[in-house]
Amino acid sequence: MQGILKVTYDMFMICLVILTILTLWTDNQVNSPINWLVWLIFFIDFIVRILTVEDKWTFIKKNPFLIIAIIPFDQFFQLARFVRIIYLFRIKTITKYYIQPYLQKMNLYTKIAIITLIPISLIIESLLIWQMDNDFHSWIDALIIVFQHLFFFANSLQSVDHFPTIVCLTITSILGVIIQGLALQWVFNKLDVIYKGFKVPDQEK
Repeated sequence: MQGILKVTYDMFMICLVILTILTLWTDNQVNSPINWLVWLIFFIDFIVRILTVEDKWTFIKKNPFLIIAIIPFDQFFQLARFVRIIYLFRIKTITKYYIQPYLQKMNLYTKIAIITLIPISLIIESLLIWQMDNDFHSWIDALIIVFQHLFFFANSLQSVDHFPTIVCLTITSILGVIIQGLALQWVFNKLDVIYKGFKVPDQEK
């Protein structure tokens, strides 16, 4: 039962993040309440976790960006563009925080399948976006926009008015977080192997 509740909660947070991305680049009265709601839930979640974990300092060292993400820096700045950049950093940190545990449970074949399918999906997506009611002059322009969203929540949504395109690019941003999570996991695993390789000779001495 606890596992089901955890998965439901994680999916709820990811849905809130998706909703935040969809409304981030539009100027309306919904943006601020949604961003504050995501921040508040994430802040409470972080406080509960840090109070219940045994080794608090290790938790902080493993999650340094979480500390930055829970600080409401956006309240200290009035420039809308700068505030949006802060929102983007917080959104990406929250997404990675909730997706990473599921990535760690995937086996090697699942990870290879995901990495193989994503480029094919992106090419198909760029073709669809190019054919939609957008101002892209060529398929290459659409492909560039798609790959921008793969690695960061690009501000190109500000110039896109077509809602289906915004949804597609939002999904691409979430896929980008998954890829970055897999890449970080691979890097940390390699560093751990290297560290253990240096540690064993020292112990033999």
